[in-house]
Amino acid sequence: MGNLSLPAVIAVCGDQGSANAVAPVIEALQKEGRVVVQALAYRQARTLWSKRNLVYEVIPEDLTRAAAVERLRQPVAALLLSGTSISASIKMVESEQQFIAAAGDIGLPSLAILDFWTNYARRFSDAAGRLVYVPDRIAIMDERARAEMIIAGLDPARLVITGQPALDELTQWKSRFNPAQRQITRDALGVAADEKLILFASQPLAALDGKDTSNPHYFGYTEQTVLRALTMVLDQLAEERYLKIVLVVRPHPRESVEFLESIHCRNIRYVVTTTGEVRDLVMAADLVTGMNSTLLLEACYLGCITVSIQPGLRLPDPLPTNLWGISRAVYNEWEIKPVVEQMLLDEQARASAQARLLDLRSDDKATRRVTGLVYQMLKLDSGN
Repeated sequence: MGNLSLPAVIAVCGDQGSANAVAPVIEALQKEGRVVVQALAYRQARTLWSKRNLVYEVIPEDLTRAAAVERLRQPVAALLLSGTSISASIKMVESEQQFIAAAGDIGLPSLAILDFWTNYARRFSDAAGRLVYVPDRIAIMDERARAEMIIAGLDPARLVITGQPALDELTQWKSRFNPAQRQITRDALGVAADEKLILFASQPLAALDGKDTSNPHYFGYTEQTVLRALTMVLDQLAEERYLKIVLVVRPHPRESVEFLESIHCRNIRYVVTTTGEVRDLVMAADLVTGMNSTLLLEACYLGCITVSIQPGLRLPDPLPTNLWGISRAVYNEWEIKPVVEQMLLDEQARASAQARLLDLRSDDKATRRVTGLVYQMLKLDSGN
């Protein structure tokens, strides 16, 4: 458990995005040795943290507020550090929310790390939409997130712009990935030299955000409608342009693969895989596609040509790289074919996209800013 004379930080995560954002902070705090970190994980955080060799305690998804209070007192914590997970059911209170409420009950300072530009109020609200699970501070990505969170009703005094810690490690990841590793990844999928490899980053949108306008979070599309449209387009391109195409679908950890595996294609090879390192798959692809997932954001930081397919979008586009002009956005179904064809086969368009990607860099300091905020809240000096 470490030196219990040091302040104890309890770190809690469930979803993939929050676990990826909080993990570098836990690792940095442990390395610096100025606090003791006790990590608590449920859902996808368990798998992700295990891959990073982070030691954690498993907690239930239906953890109660009373149980969270008891855990914060055994031993007595000095600060709560949490992710921001989202449930498919509005009636379910996420474990991070229970811990944030529990911290408020006992006067413990709390800090949450935001990992993406969506569902700001939903992450901190009860079933009635009341912002009752708001921590003392929220580490957020940028000015856009701050402005949108204020509009959503969050107190600006609680918002601290730090950047997204999960992006800090992408520079090193990109530099380590070489042509040999790319070939190994493609060989593992059976992709021949004359085949085009397209990656589709799926998401459980139908389950989380609904399938129609009866759900206020419905984007105007689901992973099912987008994947059907994409496979139809690729079947057409393969036939018309005499192409050999392999479409690799990467399910989200919270997603059922039943629908994904039911897709049948006429002219392309279709593969659903949950194995292998996902960032290796991204960098081995000739084109990365998807909707609005964090993986598309990471693909851009990794220097990969990326197309975000969001036909019928009825909400603000959450993917920042679309707004920056770094990834190519498609908002109408009829645009899917010409855009995918261009970004896959037009060398001039691909070169232009690659040039824009060169300008996208993280300053790799988000983790340091969050640890500095932890020390500030604990009334320790920043250590910088």
